[in-house]
Amino acid sequence: MKIIKDKSFLVSFETAVLQPVRINNKVYTKVTNISGETILVGKKPYDIVRQSCSYYGSSFQQAKNLSRETLGNFLKLPIIIAHDYGNPCILIPLLSPKSDLNVWFSLKAIDGFHASEGMCKVLLTNGQTITVETSANTLSKQIGFANLLNTHFLKRMSHLSYEGFLSTRNQYSSNNF
Repeated sequence: MKIIKDKSFLVSFETAVLQPVRINNKVYTKVTNISGETILVGKKPYDIVRQSCSYYGSSFQQAKNLSRETLGNFLKLPIIIAHDYGNPCILIPLLSPKSDLNVWFSLKAIDGFHASEGMCKVLLTNGQTITVETSANTLSKQIGFANLLNTHFLKRMSHLSYEGFLSTRNQYSSNNF
Protein backbone atom coordinates (compact mmCIF):
# COMPACT_ATOMS: atom_id res chain seq x y z
CA MET A 1 0.00 0.00 0.00
CA LYS A 2 1.33 3.40 -1.02
CA ILE A 3 1.51 6.07 1.72
CA ILE A 4 0.87 9.76 1.01
CA LYS A 5 2.35 11.85 3.80
CA ASP A 6 1.95 15.33 2.31
CA LYS A 7 -1.83 15.18 2.82
CA SER A 8 -2.55 16.40 -0.71
CA PHE A 9 -5.11 13.74 -1.68
CA LEU A 10 -8.43 14.79 -3.24
CA VAL A 11 -11.52 12.70 -4.00
CA SER A 12 -11.99 11.97 -7.70
CA PHE A 13 -14.19 9.80 -9.90
CA GLU A 14 -11.56 7.09 -9.35
CA THR A 15 -12.16 7.10 -5.55
CA ALA A 16 -14.27 4.16 -4.32
CA VAL A 17 -13.96 4.17 -0.51
CA LEU A 18 -12.51 6.35 2.26
CA GLN A 19 -11.98 4.29 5.43
CA PRO A 20 -10.55 5.55 8.72
CA VAL A 21 -7.51 3.72 10.07
CA ARG A 22 -6.00 4.31 13.53
CA ILE A 23 -2.23 4.17 13.77
CA ASN A 24 -0.58 5.22 17.05
CA ASN A 25 -3.73 7.09 18.18
CA LYS A 26 -3.82 9.13 14.96
CA VAL A 27 -6.56 8.76 12.34
CA TYR A 28 -5.47 8.24 8.74
CA THR A 29 -7.52 7.37 5.68
CA LYS A 30 -7.25 4.18 3.69
CA VAL A 31 -8.37 5.12 0.18
CA THR A 32 -9.49 2.35 -2.16
CA ASN A 33 -9.70 3.34 -5.80
CA ILE A 34 -11.99 1.82 -8.40
CA SER A 35 -8.87 0.33 -10.02
CA GLY A 36 -8.29 -1.63 -6.78
CA GLU A 37 -5.23 0.37 -5.70
CA THR A 38 -5.14 1.36 -2.03
CA ILE A 39 -3.21 4.24 -0.49
CA LEU A 40 -2.88 5.58 3.03
CA VAL A 41 -3.40 9.34 3.38
CA GLY A 42 -2.21 11.30 6.41
CA LYS A 43 -5.54 12.91 7.24
CA LYS A 44 -9.05 12.00 8.38
CA PRO A 45 -11.76 11.03 5.86
CA TYR A 46 -13.87 14.08 6.76
CA ASP A 47 -10.93 16.41 6.13
CA ILE A 48 -10.37 14.84 2.70
CA VAL A 49 -14.06 15.27 1.81
CA ARG A 50 -14.13 18.85 3.09
CA GLN A 51 -10.94 19.81 1.21
CA SER A 52 -12.21 18.12 -1.95
CA CYS A 53 -15.46 20.12 -1.86
CA SER A 54 -13.44 23.31 -1.47
CA TYR A 55 -11.00 22.39 -4.23
CA TYR A 56 -13.81 21.71 -6.70
CA GLY A 57 -15.45 25.09 -6.02
CA SER A 58 -17.99 24.42 -3.29
CA SER A 59 -17.90 23.76 0.43
CA PHE A 60 -18.95 20.86 2.60
CA GLN A 61 -21.75 23.04 4.02
CA GLN A 62 -23.05 23.89 0.53
CA ALA A 63 -22.96 20.22 -0.49
CA LYS A 64 -24.85 19.32 2.68
CA ASN A 65 -27.40 22.09 2.08
CA LEU A 66 -28.06 20.87 -1.47
CA SER A 67 -28.67 17.36 -0.15
CA ARG A 68 -31.05 18.66 2.54
CA GLU A 69 -32.90 20.81 0.02
CA THR A 70 -33.29 17.79 -2.25
CA LEU A 71 -33.90 14.96 0.22
CA GLY A 72 -35.16 16.59 3.41
CA ASN A 73 -33.73 17.17 6.84
CA PHE A 74 -32.26 13.72 7.51
CA LEU A 75 -28.98 12.73 9.13
CA LYS A 76 -26.01 11.25 7.25
CA LEU A 77 -27.11 12.46 3.82
CA PRO A 78 -24.97 11.68 0.77
CA ILE A 79 -23.34 14.69 -0.87
CA ILE A 80 -22.21 15.74 -4.32
CA ILE A 81 -18.50 16.56 -4.13
CA ALA A 82 -18.29 17.85 -7.70
CA HIS A 83 -19.49 17.03 -11.18
CA ASP A 84 -17.93 16.66 -14.58
CA TYR A 85 -20.11 17.58 -17.55
CA GLY A 86 -23.25 16.72 -15.62
CA ASN A 87 -21.86 13.51 -14.11
CA PRO A 88 -21.99 13.90 -10.29
CA CYS A 89 -19.41 12.49 -7.89
CA ILE A 90 -21.61 11.38 -4.96
CA LEU A 91 -20.22 10.20 -1.63
CA ILE A 92 -22.27 8.26 0.92
CA PRO A 93 -21.43 8.48 4.64
CA LEU A 94 -22.29 5.56 6.90
CA LEU A 95 -22.07 7.55 10.15
CA SER A 96 -22.03 11.22 11.03
CA PRO A 97 -19.77 12.83 8.40
CA LYS A 98 -17.53 14.38 11.08
CA SER A 99 -17.07 11.11 12.99
CA ASP A 100 -13.54 9.71 12.97
CA LEU A 101 -15.11 6.26 12.42
CA ASN A 102 -17.16 7.25 9.37
CA VAL A 103 -16.62 5.37 6.11
CA TRP A 104 -17.45 7.12 2.82
CA PHE A 105 -18.44 5.17 -0.32
CA SER A 106 -18.71 6.52 -3.84
CA LEU A 107 -22.16 5.72 -5.24
CA LYS A 108 -20.67 4.63 -8.56
CA ALA A 109 -18.29 2.19 -6.84
CA ILE A 110 -21.00 0.09 -5.15
CA ASP A 111 -22.02 -3.01 -7.07
CA GLY A 112 -24.03 -4.67 -4.29
CA PHE A 113 -24.17 -5.47 -0.58
CA HIS A 114 -25.52 -8.00 1.89
CA ALA A 115 -25.84 -8.50 5.64
CA SER A 116 -23.18 -10.62 7.29
CA GLU A 117 -23.13 -11.41 11.03
CA GLY A 118 -24.44 -8.02 12.19
CA MET A 119 -22.28 -6.19 9.69
CA CYS A 120 -22.55 -5.45 6.00
CA LYS A 121 -20.37 -6.63 3.13
CA VAL A 122 -20.18 -4.14 0.28
CA LEU A 123 -19.20 -5.45 -3.15
CA LEU A 124 -17.36 -2.85 -5.21
CA THR A 125 -17.40 -2.58 -8.99
CA ASN A 126 -13.73 -3.65 -9.00
CA GLY A 127 -14.65 -7.00 -7.38
CA GLN A 128 -13.31 -6.14 -3.91
CA THR A 129 -15.47 -6.63 -0.82
CA ILE A 130 -15.35 -4.17 2.08
CA THR A 131 -16.90 -5.17 5.42
CA VAL A 132 -18.38 -2.29 7.41
CA GLU A 133 -20.05 -2.02 10.81
CA THR A 134 -23.51 -1.03 9.67
CA SER A 135 -26.75 -2.82 8.91
CA ALA A 136 -27.93 -3.69 5.42
CA ASN A 137 -31.04 -1.58 6.12
CA THR A 138 -28.93 1.50 6.86
CA LEU A 139 -26.81 1.01 3.77
CA SER A 140 -29.91 0.42 1.65
CA LYS A 141 -31.39 3.71 2.89
CA GLN A 142 -28.14 5.56 2.20
CA ILE A 143 -27.88 4.18 -1.33
CA GLY A 144 -31.54 5.07 -1.93
CA PHE A 145 -30.88 8.66 -0.82
CA ALA A 146 -27.80 8.80 -3.06
CA ASN A 147 -29.79 7.59 -6.07
CA LEU A 148 -32.50 10.19 -5.40
CA LEU A 149 -29.82 12.89 -5.15
CA ASN A 150 -28.31 11.65 -8.43
CA THR A 151 -31.72 11.73 -10.18
CA HIS A 152 -32.46 15.23 -8.85
CA PHE A 153 -29.06 16.47 -9.99
CA LEU A 154 -29.50 15.02 -13.48
CA LYS A 155 -32.93 16.69 -13.76
CA ARG A 156 -31.39 20.02 -12.78
CA MET A 157 -28.62 19.59 -15.33
CA SER A 158 -31.16 18.83 -18.06
CA HIS A 159 -32.33 22.44 -17.79
CA LEU A 160 -28.96 23.41 -19.24
CA SER A 161 -29.55 21.35 -22.35
CA TYR A 162 -30.08 22.96 -25.71
CA GLU A 163 -33.78 22.08 -25.77
CA GLY A 164 -34.34 23.82 -22.43
CA PHE A 165 -32.62 26.91 -23.75
CA LEU A 166 -34.82 27.00 -26.86
CA SER A 167 -38.06 26.53 -24.95
CA THR A 168 -37.17 29.38 -22.58
CA ARG A 169 -36.07 31.61 -25.44
CA ASN A 170 -39.24 30.95 -27.42
CA GLN A 171 -41.33 32.36 -24.57
CA TYR A 172 -40.25 35.84 -25.53
CA SER A 173 -41.30 37.55 -28.73
CA SER A 174 -38.99 39.90 -30.55
CA ASN A 175 -41.31 42.78 -29.59
CA ASN A 176 -40.26 42.50 -25.94
CA PHE A 177 -36.66 43.46 -26.66
